[in-house]
Amino acid sequence: MAKVKPLLKILASIWIVYNICAIMVMPNVSSYFGRVASKFFGPYANQVGLNAGWNFFSPDPAHPMYLKVVVNYPMAQNGAYREPLITAFPFAESEKTMPSLSRKREWAVMRYMVMDPRRLRQVFGPWLCKQFPEAESIDMEHVIETLPLLDEAVSKSEVNLLDMSQERRAAKASVRCNSPGDEELL
Repeated sequence: MAKVKPLLKILASIWIVYNICAIMVMPNVSSYFGRVASKFFGPYANQVGLNAGWNFFSPDPAHPMYLKVVVNYPMAQNGAYREPLITAFPFAESEKTMPSLSRKREWAVMRYMVMDPRRLRQVFGPWLCKQFPEAESIDMEHVIETLPLLDEAVSKSEVNLLDMSQERRAAKASVRCNSPGDEELL
């Protein structure tokens, strides 16, 4: 029992030092040292949520982004027009305007899919078609809302920040649902 206490102290000390290093290295992963050290700290930091970069807290934070999804429905048999459903991915849980930031997997999926528009057509589009089985086609568009710089926001304090932000459109893709040969794309 006497030999176990020093071993536990050593292991606890190593674990504490490891956590402190992860806290110091992972927010600055864009530096050379951060990229090299992320091999050792990255998996742990991703698991426990220590992987937020410092630019999240800086005066010029990362821009909010989402994937705008327009679900187009076919004409009804009586010729009536059905309004398209306009939504965003990650999907909101309720009537809130933006989904919870705690659903990191969906945010990560969205970011991964918009890196290459082919992924939107070949992987994400067919998945959305399964989520909306009555859909005829689905249009997807990556939207980035730019935030004003801190200097600009302070100098124009009488203007609402939402009025100063701009939407930039990036990747676009369209997918036809229920068309033959969809599986061949994958």
